[in-house]
Amino acid sequence: MVFSITDVSDTPEEPTPAKKKRRYTVKQYMVLVGAWVNLYMCIALPSSLTVIYVEFIYHLDSSRANAGLVVSLCGGMRGCAGILAGLIVNRIGAKWTIFLGSVFTSSGIFSSCFAPNVIVLCITLGAITGTGYSFINVGTFVALGDIFGKKISNLSIVITMARPLAAMTMPIIIKFLMDIYGWRSSLLLLSAFNLHICAFCIVMSPDKKKLPPIPQDVEDTSSEVDSTKPEKKPKKFFHLSVFNEKMYLVFMVLLTFLNSSYSGATTVMVDVGVGRGFGLNRTVFVLTLRALSALCSRSISAIIHRTKCISNISMLCFTGLSQGCGLLILSYSINYSYFVLGNVIIGMSGGTRNCMTPAIIMGLVGIERYASGLGLTTTMTGFGEVISGPLAGKIADISNNYQLSLFLSSMISLISASLVMLVPAVMFWRSHCQKKEETTENP
Repeated sequence: MVFSITDVSDTPEEPTPAKKKRRYTVKQYMVLVGAWVNLYMCIALPSSLTVIYVEFIYHLDSSRANAGLVVSLCGGMRGCAGILAGLIVNRIGAKWTIFLGSVFTSSGIFSSCFAPNVIVLCITLGAITGTGYSFINVGTFVALGDIFGKKISNLSIVITMARPLAAMTMPIIIKFLMDIYGWRSSLLLLSAFNLHICAFCIVMSPDKKKLPPIPQDVEDTSSEVDSTKPEKKPKKFFHLSVFNEKMYLVFMVLLTFLNSSYSGATTVMVDVGVGRGFGLNRTVFVLTLRALSALCSRSISAIIHRTKCISNISMLCFTGLSQGCGLLILSYSINYSYFVLGNVIIGMSGGTRNCMTPAIIMGLVGIERYASGLGLTTTMTGFGEVISGPLAGKIADISNNYQLSLFLSSMISLISASLVMLVPAVMFWRSHCQKKEETTENP
């Protein structure tokens, strides 16, 4: 028998299978969990204050306008302090801004447990707590932008689902705690819950890029290179160039009107349900359904954003029209089924709009000006929320019902959505005129 012996070196080597690259690292997953918890806590208390709103009226002997001011300040200062949060993020970083916001919220809620009247609640539960939530909100989105870059457009859709989930669960939890401990002790427990944000802000910073090691046979000339390195430019507090983006300014103004009409209606919604004889438990259940519809609408908007079958302006217009129709139903809803239907419609419209807002701002101003653009937008929408709540309560005090307040909110939404429809037409007409001028100048 003959055996053929071949050299081992001549045999072809089997190609090693390429290792699958992980989509995200362990730290990035921790950042996503921390961002989700942060946004959950940012909306947990403001959405629950609509339940405690009734307690402010009866236990503190307050008017509807003053009680609505507490709710509006907590939700509005979360937006009004957005520009301040953007400045602080540019100076000390997103991580420490989130930590500072956690300290503000916990101390503000804790102080509210001992408030003797509504005026003190406006300062502690409204101004201080709302400012802390603004720091957490802006700092979280900026941290996501620094760590994930352009992927934030898709991640923000998933992360912001924590907001409707908080609005869906926290009113039920607060109602359960109030039945056992009362509203003051319930706020004390919420102040402890907010301290969990301090633990998650530790990972909210991008990884430092490691430089490759210098070979031993290469001389170290770092002293010579350092002398020729240009000095690093200091970070800007605020990018004023965002005011040059006309589409961004139009989006910000229309978003302010849409959010104001939504906030004014949702602030008084619990008192609307109780006043129409639906009961507190059934009204809180409607808030849960509204938050559930907002959660479902974010999933639908995520699919639309991925397929890019509908433009952002068209989606913004659709949310405004649907919100106006929902508020119009609520203004005349004597039956409980129509009350549920109106809340579900405005929940879906608000969820879709809030889900797309960070991605739209990123596309309009860019990653470098994202903190300034997001801060300015939240500030403008916050001012609208601060005004809308007490205004809705004041109109209700004058007319002795909420029908006029809800009707005016629906008209503001419908008019704002109609103006959004004019934006693409104006842009098309301007581009057409520019092309016509170019053809006449260069025949």
